[in-house]
Amino acid sequence: MRGRILNLPPRPWAALAVLVALALIGIGNWAIDATPPAPVAADAPEDEFSADRAWHTVEAMAAEPHPMGTPAHDAVRDHLVGELAALGFATEVQTELARDSGEGDALVRFGLVDNIVATLPGTDPTGTVLLTSHYDSVPSGPGAADAASGVAAILESARALSLEGPHRNDVVVLITDGEEMGLFGAEAYARTHPAGDAPTVVFNLEARGVSGPSLMFETSTENAALIDVFAGAAPHPYGDSSAIEAYRQLPNDTDFTRFQEAGYIGLNNAFIGGASWYHTPYDDTDHLDPASLQHHGANTLGTARALAAMDLADLDTGHDQTFFGFLGLFVHYDDTWNLPLALLGFAAVIAAAAIARARDALSLPRLVLAMLTFLAPVAVSGAAAVGLWPLLQALRPGYGDQYGLLFDRTYYFLAVLAFAVAALTAWYAAVRRRLGEAAAAIAPLAWLAVLGTATAFAIPGLSFVFAVPALAAAGLLVAMLLDDRTRWARLVGYGCFALALIPAAVQLSWTANLMEAFGLELAAVPAVLIVLFAAPALPLLTMCRFRLRLVPAAAALAALALVGAGLAVDRFDADHPRQAYLSYVLDADTGTAAWVSTDLDRSDWTSRYVTEDGLEQSGLPDAYTDAARPGTGSGPAVAADLAAPTALFTARTGTAATLQVASARGANTMWLAVYGTVDRAEVVLADGTAAEVPVAAPAESGDPALIWFYDVPAEGFTITLHGDVADATVFDQTHGIEDLDGYTDRPEGLMRSRDRLSDTVTVAAAAV
Repeated sequence: MRGRILNLPPRPWAALAVLVALALIGIGNWAIDATPPAPVAADAPEDEFSADRAWHTVEAMAAEPHPMGTPAHDAVRDHLVGELAALGFATEVQTELARDSGEGDALVRFGLVDNIVATLPGTDPTGTVLLTSHYDSVPSGPGAADAASGVAAILESARALSLEGPHRNDVVVLITDGEEMGLFGAEAYARTHPAGDAPTVVFNLEARGVSGPSLMFETSTENAALIDVFAGAAPHPYGDSSAIEAYRQLPNDTDFTRFQEAGYIGLNNAFIGGASWYHTPYDDTDHLDPASLQHHGANTLGTARALAAMDLADLDTGHDQTFFGFLGLFVHYDDTWNLPLALLGFAAVIAAAAIARARDALSLPRLVLAMLTFLAPVAVSGAAAVGLWPLLQALRPGYGDQYGLLFDRTYYFLAVLAFAVAALTAWYAAVRRRLGEAAAAIAPLAWLAVLGTATAFAIPGLSFVFAVPALAAAGLLVAMLLDDRTRWARLVGYGCFALALIPAAVQLSWTANLMEAFGLELAAVPAVLIVLFAAPALPLLTMCRFRLRLVPAAAALAALALVGAGLAVDRFDADHPRQAYLSYVLDADTGTAAWVSTDLDRSDWTSRYVTEDGLEQSGLPDAYTDAARPGTGSGPAVAADLAAPTALFTARTGTAATLQVASARGANTMWLAVYGTVDRAEVVLADGTAAEVPVAAPAESGDPALIWFYDVPAEGFTITLHGDVADATVFDQTHGIEDLDGYTDRPEGLMRSRDRLSDTVTVAAAAV
């Protein structure tokens, strides 16, 4: 039972032509996916979105870093308030004490935020259309993309909407504060504007890079009608329901998280190209792609128009849609179609196996064994991708401080692709020889069909990823049925099989987007998918009359060569600087100061300051060293003349402790490291404003609970810690280390680390 599944003629050039055509289709799909629409000039009609008109907002916001609690932040806020008021929106600043309960790791955060809320009242509102992004930046960068681009897209859209007069529904522009430090602004707005009977529909804009298309990557549940609106109203709809599942694997949240928790519905959008500049000093107007701003804004304006005019109650459909891009089309359909689609591929696999069995080309044991052995190339490819990142760090240690996001990952992606092809073709050669051509051809399709069917039940929005490529089994089935007919019938069958491989080729190109999103740290995910999506084309190799073992060897050598090319091309230089972390810590009680760094591979510049691995010899308080990241290094520093923060116990019992906390030097950020057992933290401001959050137990017994406060009022705050408090240390923190004794600027080829604690001055003192 080792007969041929198809009587494909020995035509190596024909097989190569088909494979090249499929590759070009995949590359074309990738190019379409990666290319946002061209920016529209400032002289465009007033009812259109123009990136050129919106650009002045980006420039005004991204002149310098503007994290919450800084004068630059307040200047940006005032500018935006003026812009929205000039457009005729009823504009106010919502000042609120926000809170974030953390992730169950004894870390909680408070923040005093200034949300900008601008309203265009509707004529007969059925709900609220909420256009939102955030205006604060990280301390390490000016935030041109994250998220001045989102704010600019919304303001330009608001301008066009305001010219059209009142709409049916209320249109609210919400520019949140404190997103970067804890989603504070969204938490405050959602808590003070609870979801009611009339829906609030959110259109949120974000960025995790500086270029690329605006991807609609997250939605609320029961999104069917929302997707229909987006598909019909956005001029360039682009999104992927499987991205929702991929996003959940990333250590990221956006304001949309808080809106969903509050019961709002809506869509979340971001561009992710050029992620190596994300949260760095180079997230600036020189690196932001105006085309990404155009895509952001055009989709915002089109979708907002449609939502503002409709009965928002019609968005309550009770079910979801699956959606994805396919050769420039935005494909979307109800989730009820996922199972039939998956079962169609499954049925085609069964039928193909049955025909092969009837022709004595296959047996059930051989098929089962082929399916089991198919796990080998999957595992080998995944393991190789997992190993690639530590290998690259060993060859170029500076990669360890890049968070897996490199400047040019092209050759590394191609290396992962080539090695996956090597593992796959090695498996195919062995299985075809021992178990037969039919078993080798049908086993991968069976896995795609099984995964498509399983995810149709468990994760419907992900099902198409496997179910659509599994339809190659239908093409194979047609080719098998016509294989013993006339020559022209056979050609029709072979053509159907080749056409049925297109979805797999398109999905194969989609793995490049995953590499962009995940970085090399999670390269195993695209590596495994490459094996799955490339496998349906394996029968074409029977047309090549040469020793198949040459293919995996050549592909493996190509993978090694591509890794070398990647190392040669992706290099640190003046235009592509590596990140370098440095901060200064002073123990005001002892007068001990130290430079600290979390860099895994310290540059020569960093090594001037940080001379010891670990913090044991630093002399810094235990509360700092216990909370520091493992591997943090230190070096002696000159003690600066800085006023100590204060944390005074005003009441203390066995069940609670109250402290009055303030920064004598006017720091905008403070935090407490508290030893003991803390169940709840309650903050009260001088005007009586209060907020409280539960505090989880530390991951390691004996570690302190950490309570952070951002944008600290000048008079400080009162905090009550409920539980058995043993002792506490207070820290205040400011941005900027340029004026400290001994500091010299980073040399060419280095930039500030994206870590928000880099380039900060921290002063510690024990609570008394």
